[in-house]
Amino acid sequence: MKYILNSTGYDLRYPNFVKAENCTLYDSEGNKYLDLESGVWCTSIGHCHPQITKIITEQSNKMIHTGYCYLNPIIDSTAAKILEITGIESGKCVFLNSGSEAVEYSIKIIKSFSEKPYFLTMKNCYLSAYGISGERSDNDWIHFDWMNDDDIENLDFTQIAAFVFEPGSSLGLVNFPPASLVHKIVNKIRECGGYVITNEITTGVGRTGKWFGHQYYGFIPDIVAIGKGLGNGYPISCVAISKSVIERVDFSTFHHAQSHQNDPLGASVAGEVISVIDKNNLLQRAVKVGENIQNRINAIKEKYGIIKEVRGRGLMIAIEFENNDKYSFADTINEILLQKNIILVKRPGYEVFRIDPALTIEHEQIEYFLGTFERIISGIEQ
Repeated sequence: MKYILNSTGYDLRYPNFVKAENCTLYDSEGNKYLDLESGVWCTSIGHCHPQITKIITEQSNKMIHTGYCYLNPIIDSTAAKILEITGIESGKCVFLNSGSEAVEYSIKIIKSFSEKPYFLTMKNCYLSAYGISGERSDNDWIHFDWMNDDDIENLDFTQIAAFVFEPGSSLGLVNFPPASLVHKIVNKIRECGGYVITNEITTGVGRTGKWFGHQYYGFIPDIVAIGKGLGNGYPISCVAISKSVIERVDFSTFHHAQSHQNDPLGASVAGEVISVIDKNNLLQRAVKVGENIQNRINAIKEKYGIIKEVRGRGLMIAIEFENNDKYSFADTINEILLQKNIILVKRPGYEVFRIDPALTIEHEQIEYFLGTFERIISGIEQ
């Protein structure tokens, strides 16, 4: 496109998509495409969900934006829904615009009162596009390499302000730290007066078959950063904060004066997304559909010598391919899928696909992808 700057790090393949419906995209010539990555993992209940477009229209006709000294009641009602599904009792929420901002806000609020110099996170996780959480400087961060058996006994937990836990995305590669390890870290952090933040930007809002990825680990965080699927494509994020954190913050000095903080339009969208997922049992559906996809891909794995491993929870699934000295299986298969109008997540430099469709993906679309995927693999030179 002539006037658009693409700085995402991904190749812009299609400049002329003009319509979207659930998991189907349409270009200006009427061609149909299957979206298996939910935009940028954002359209949790499908592109242009009718109830979301309806709530946007209704709320836009009432009130879109608020100022610093006045709010709209829908903000509080949506915050109550979020506190309920996170399990954070007696907490508070702030609504922002992006996942990166939500994670950065979480770090800043702990940093505003904690005298401990470091934040702990897992090596190879992704937290934010900017700020302290984006830079991940060794001056502020300890990066724990759980995949290479780093020993938590070597960590000085008295110096750690908070553990920032991404429960499963890991730079888009979908790796799940073992529960026993996570429990040890959480317990040691809390024993030493630190806090636990979960980065649920990718793993939240039903993606894994639970409301949040940390719910597979059996603890309630002190702060939960939520984004992407919360707005179903609308730019809204949220930070849910426990009472124990709120009580330590001096709000006369801690400020985050962002222009679109706590806007009613975003809050109304977030509240409706939660309602749609709840009323339509989409968490249970994500588990069932995800298990079916993984079982089918594992059958393909056993049949052909290309797939190394299949990993997933709910509808967050990774397919890792074997290394090949001659060429990349992942790049080759992805290119053929694109030619057949199927779009999924292929991170540059990795032999991994991610499948993250909307929780509302139709059975026929899954069958079309799996059939096409197996036909491509059966013809790949090994």
